[in-house]
Amino acid sequence: MVERGEGRDILLYPSLGRAGSDFDELAISLSEAGYRTFAVTPPGFVTPLGSPRWENLFSIADELWDLVEQLGITNPVAVGHALGNRIIRTFSTLRPNDLDGIVLLACGGEIAPSVEVHEIFLRIFDPNRGADDRENDVAKVFFAPGNDVGEWRDGWSGSLAMLQGAAVRSTDLSDFYLGGRAPGLVIQGVNDVIASPQNSINLVAQRPNTKLVNLDNCGHAMLPEQSRLISREILEFVASLHS
Repeated sequence: MVERGEGRDILLYPSLGRAGSDFDELAISLSEAGYRTFAVTPPGFVTPLGSPRWENLFSIADELWDLVEQLGITNPVAVGHALGNRIIRTFSTLRPNDLDGIVLLACGGEIAPSVEVHEIFLRIFDPNRGADDRENDVAKVFFAPGNDVGEWRDGWSGSLAMLQGAAVRSTDLSDFYLGGRAPGLVIQGVNDVIASPQNSINLVAQRPNTKLVNLDNCGHAMLPEQSRLISREILEFVASLHS
């Protein structure tokens, strides 16, 4: 967990098998704007857990609420990227009155990617995959055409991804689909081939008090592709909650 800044609390949860450092640029921007950010690195990223830790996504969300209480975080805006969007929706479902809002980036879960994309996605977590091959795979399924993979060449934990994936498969989407009732912002990359834009369209159509923002030239990675635009949208959203 990395804490930055002072002010109202913003909680940041990363993608499958990745660390809170994915949010570094965004967290710096938000903290400089007057907010206190907490970027979560899930247990098992640095040191493999060695055995299943979570029964389902609700186990992860329960653990996250425990951490929030330990750190004295109150009524946060909770931001989830990719897998983190499912965890934040589950987190909000558990205690819908204890969040100011939720922000969902790369909001998948309902419509699966193509078989080809899914196979490429899984290869990224293979520890025996060569660095150049992994970079090509990351570029194909995580980034809009022509965008630089940059630091996303690395930073993948296959062991953590396996445990998180098992938790996803053990949770029914309908149990957390709407993600509670806090005001919501969904930010969608129009070039996302893993979490297709239709996922976000469908969710926003059913979820009250939720805004959809589409970003051009943006794939599933989002954060290294359009960090400034994402920061701007989040800041406008958070400001609207207290206007």
